[in-house]
Amino acid sequence: MKILVLCLPAIGDGLMITPMIRVLRKRFPNAEIDVACMMGGVQYVFKNNPYISQVHFLSIYTKNWVRGIFQILSLRKRKYDVSILSFPSYRREYHWVQAVIGAKKSIAHLFSTGYWLEFNFLNTDLVAVDEASHNVINNLNLTYALDIDWRKYLEEKNVRYDLKLDTLDIDFGKDYVKRLGWSNKKIVAIHPGSTNSPAALLRRWPSDRYAQVARYLIRKNYKVIIFAGPEEKEVGNELERFVHSKQCHLVDNVNFNQSLGILNQMDLLVCNDNGFGHLANALGKEIVTLWASTNDKWSLPINKKLVTLVRAPKFIPWYRYILKRSIPKGVSGGMEQIQVKEVIEAIEKTL
Repeated sequence: MKILVLCLPAIGDGLMITPMIRVLRKRFPNAEIDVACMMGGVQYVFKNNPYISQVHFLSIYTKNWVRGIFQILSLRKRKYDVSILSFPSYRREYHWVQAVIGAKKSIAHLFSTGYWLEFNFLNTDLVAVDEASHNVINNLNLTYALDIDWRKYLEEKNVRYDLKLDTLDIDFGKDYVKRLGWSNKKIVAIHPGSTNSPAALLRRWPSDRYAQVARYLIRKNYKVIIFAGPEEKEVGNELERFVHSKQCHLVDNVNFNQSLGILNQMDLLVCNDNGFGHLANALGKEIVTLWASTNDKWSLPINKKLVTLVRAPKFIPWYRYILKRSIPKGVSGGMEQIQVKEVIEAIEKTL
């Protein structure tokens, strides 16, 4: 059997399909199980996964659409028996890609809207989204279309992400911390960013409040490292300026893989709802994570034993996947309702 899993969203979403891939491998030990993605960070998430046969990168998001179309057509030539479009799969572009690949059986989620306008009808099998369940569970539920009872292979309470770093990146992280002179120090990481979509920008806690947290940690003799991706450099630089201390370091001039090696050396990560929180969770790191507009019941990092959640009090999450990258008129992010004192208290409980 030849199976293709399409993971077209971002890094956290990629990690949230790894339990489903594990189940597929257990059920079909001799199958060819491939993954196709369109972001470099997501490609790395799958690179060393022992349950995956091959990872295909599609240049349809950040690089060359024409080249990406030829890559999709090359996947069509592989004649997959099954293709599975992972959650969240609302957008029509995702369903179009799956349809062009042309697997005999194409599986995706059925949302409350979008059957026609978002091309859901192009799939052979649709599994209804369970809005009471975590995204990981919704991904696992896709296996029902293959007559798999995934709970025979995984206990829900013990579901975890699969992520293995390259040895070179692990060693890079150790050397990076050593060059800072912090090898035997307690280090707390802060990731103040999010992607640049309108909805995701509203998930950012103000930099001046993160700076207050960083200064508190420094007074307690912790070292602070700031992570910020290519789309978040401005907020990373701003936070470093606000903290203005030699005990605070902004990670710069490293690639994504190397940044994970550094993250692997941290004692704690403090972050918004972003992909780095999921990555830290996959690496077995404690996190304190700040949420308001998004629903933690759907997408909180899956190993909750390592997660301390700080939510905006009395703020009702409004984000829905059917919004795609837009936001409802007149909504706020709600992050300003989270106070510095609450975050410090959460950190103290964790450390």
